[in-house]
Amino acid sequence: MIVILIALIAAPMPGPDMSVLSRPVTGPYTHLLYSTDVPHDYDVISYDVTVEVFPAIEVLECITDVVFTPEITGLDEIRLDLVGLAVTAVSDINGSLSYSQVEDSLFITLAQPIDPGDTIWVQIDYSGTPWNEGAGGFGGFWFNTTGSGNVSYHMGVGVYTDPPSLGRVIFPCWDHPSDKAAIDFHITVPDTLYAVANGDLLSMDENGTDATLTYNWSQPQLMPTYLAAFAVSDYAVLVDSTYDWINYFVYPDDIDDALVSFQNVNLMMDQYESTYGAYPWDTKFSYVQTPKGDMEHLTQVYHIYFAINGGNNYDWLLAHEMSHHWWGNCVTEDIWTDVWLSEGFAVYSEAVWAEYYGEAAYDNYVVNDLMIPYLNSGEMFPITNPTTPAEMWSYTTYQKAGSVLHMLRHVLGDVDFYQVLHNYFEEFKYSNAYTDDFRDHVEAVTGDDIDWFFDTWLHDWGYPVYDIQYSWVQSGGDWDLTVDLEQIQTTGPVFTMPLEFLIHGASVDSLVVMWNDQAVQSSVFTVPFEPTSVEFDPGNYVLSTHLTGVEDQPLPPLLGTGALHFAPNPALQSTVLLWSGMAASDLHVGLYDLSGRKLQDWSLTESERVLDLTGVPSGMYLIEASGPGNIRQTAKLIVQD
Repeated sequence: MIVILIALIAAPMPGPDMSVLSRPVTGPYTHLLYSTDVPHDYDVISYDVTVEVFPAIEVLECITDVVFTPEITGLDEIRLDLVGLAVTAVSDINGSLSYSQVEDSLFITLAQPIDPGDTIWVQIDYSGTPWNEGAGGFGGFWFNTTGSGNVSYHMGVGVYTDPPSLGRVIFPCWDHPSDKAAIDFHITVPDTLYAVANGDLLSMDENGTDATLTYNWSQPQLMPTYLAAFAVSDYAVLVDSTYDWINYFVYPDDIDDALVSFQNVNLMMDQYESTYGAYPWDTKFSYVQTPKGDMEHLTQVYHIYFAINGGNNYDWLLAHEMSHHWWGNCVTEDIWTDVWLSEGFAVYSEAVWAEYYGEAAYDNYVVNDLMIPYLNSGEMFPITNPTTPAEMWSYTTYQKAGSVLHMLRHVLGDVDFYQVLHNYFEEFKYSNAYTDDFRDHVEAVTGDDIDWFFDTWLHDWGYPVYDIQYSWVQSGGDWDLTVDLEQIQTTGPVFTMPLEFLIHGASVDSLVVMWNDQAVQSSVFTVPFEPTSVEFDPGNYVLSTHLTGVEDQPLPPLLGTGALHFAPNPALQSTVLLWSGMAASDLHVGLYDLSGRKLQDWSLTESERVLDLTGVPSGMYLIEASGPGNIRQTAKLIVQD
């Protein structure tokens, strides 16, 4: 007797994948800055940034003090990153210093050579209209006067910029995730406005007769420059009713909506503290309402304005950004190509928040919000070493990486898995880590080589596709059940994984495990009852096509797809849909508002890729495109008047 059974999972409701709201708009790199992925010969201890903001003329006037120590003998010049603002003076404690500003580099000649152990202070005066990535971009400093708030604010990561660190937009710095420092901000604004920045507010100073206020913020614990930011608006400041160190900076018209939309934040904090350990920062935690988002700036998440809507449908997004305060902000990837150590952990943490509501809620979230969206995306490239914006900010580095952590939890068991996270966090908090550092902690806790897992699931392509057949025969008083398995994927390696099978009988079940490390493999299991059926992977622990069911199984092109994006974006009357791997396919395309309501449909042949946006009001939308092989992706599109 032969039975073939595929476990069927309830598919997500039709409509766009809302999780793209946690990822920026993607496209090709259009801004190439000085790469800081090179050795440098000094270490920054602190930045002290004084800024006066002139929203009416879109200008910043700034002074930054940089305290650093040499890492080589005879250091006589330093280079700092600064883009878009013009330097007018540089000095040290004894007076003026020579400098030159070339594109996004500031070279400062020191008064005399210095050696390790010395601590040096330099001051830089600079001003101008700050840089940003332009229409449709994400990173940089923005002056916003539209209906999404009258806000002047900084976004510390660029999505069209290589490298993406953009602390350099608002202060001269060594703009690399590995060079962490203490940062203070002194922000002067018109006295009708409020300025929020990293850390705690030490004081607010009234400035005599010029109708300005200066807000003095301090973040003494070390942090990466891309998480440094400030925002200025007529914010109302709300204090959490459970934890007075959690604050909300919102537009005055949105106070009532904020009281509902943020009502579960204290529960999220409880869940993460019980799972990951105490909130690791000695300063506040907050959400700041901004026109763009979301972005996990340290102690002040910039939360996109429309998500404060009087509902809780964006709790997953609040949780994602909060979790970065352990994973990404405190333990930071040393290089951007290990971005999954931030984003994969944050996506997995969305499921940890769902687990607050029970194991079933966790399982449902992992399957329907992590695994299936990744499988349907058609992406096949490895999690590690992304090479383009479309790969760095992708289903792979987000949903697949989160799925892999779920799988690793199963492989290790809860006790060892959370011991690994604890040990890894304790070693690298306020510091930086690589993927291999995380792997080493897995091996240290388990005592076992884990390369079989990391080499295939993180460093290699794709995912397994299983063809499984079952048969059973009576053997004395028992029954022998044979599992014949073949991995039939055409992209990627043979994946190693302990695979579970639930053998059902008339009145009893038995769970058995096959260690699968071969493309073609058979195992025999003896049970004391006659089997009636077999269920593969009943706990949903394996990222493979069985999760979608036979009818909805994704069939991506041989080398997978790239990330769906549009050009131009923002768009006026039309835009062109770009989706590598699907260029020769007919597509069905839907336009959705941010509530998930469908507004328009297109059916495109392989020669058609232009979306006519005539009559579409300005704003942000979600576009879902689907094609042959059950492949679908969602991406953000901005429409302008």
